[in-house]
Amino acid sequence: MTDDGPGALSFDTDRAERTLREQAAGRNLLALLTDSTADQWHRRWRGDAARMGIVDCFEFTRGAATTTRTNVVSDELVVSEVERPVTGEQLGSVCDRFFDGWEDSPRGTVVYVESLADLREDTDRATVEALLDRFSQRTERAGSGVVAALGDCSARDTVAFADTFAETVGEPAFDTDAPTAVRRLRTADPTTFGYFRRYWRDAIEVLDRVDRSYVQAGQLDAELSSRTLGATLSAFAQLDALAVRADTNGPNRYDCRRYDPERAAELGLAVELLPE
Repeated sequence: MTDDGPGALSFDTDRAERTLREQAAGRNLLALLTDSTADQWHRRWRGDAARMGIVDCFEFTRGAATTTRTNVVSDELVVSEVERPVTGEQLGSVCDRFFDGWEDSPRGTVVYVESLADLREDTDRATVEALLDRFSQRTERAGSGVVAALGDCSARDTVAFADTFAETVGEPAFDTDAPTAVRRLRTADPTTFGYFRRYWRDAIEVLDRVDRSYVQAGQLDAELSSRTLGATLSAFAQLDALAVRADTNGPNRYDCRRYDPERAAELGLAVELLPE
């Protein structure tokens, strides 16, 4: 997926489909559906794609066929059906057939994922990340990219999946005090807030790798010093995402066994909505 080509992560399906209609015009379109059926989605599709492939991931019902099926509807439309729960390798293999078939096409290819939350429900975060990476690699040519809707993803999943995309459209909805909490921190402790705003993603990645009650030196990134991490973790502690275990300075004062990754991700998403 090129930085200047099609591609966006949307917080809601309607916005994702509007973005898709704008970006898929004149291009090959591969739609990965987990909520709508192929018929439902195709009926409401009002775009102008050159050729369309639909991967319809359906819920198995008693008596239905359980194998993957492909139906060539026309020269411009091919539908493949895959039974849920899906696997990453299964979806990757089905989608690769479309990519391979369009490899010589002069037009770019746009992949549409109807709900990352549904894929996460069937698999796990790492599998969805691997699928997005796979789609990005297959859409590296000019005029190609990936458009996806998050669906009902957790905040932590949202942060992880967003790393694949150069653009995010829409805004997350919060049912916690995260937006209020980060604004309060900005007023009460501007210095710590500044560290949090700049380094919260790096800190989350470090905390995800921690397997003890404290951060070890080898788990720090080259660009994230112990001092910087300590200041960022201080923000997490003040914002109730991390517990303090010792009255000392630096990252070791925080109890990583009492870290709330969902709260930390919500706070990070909230701080990105604040104006500079």
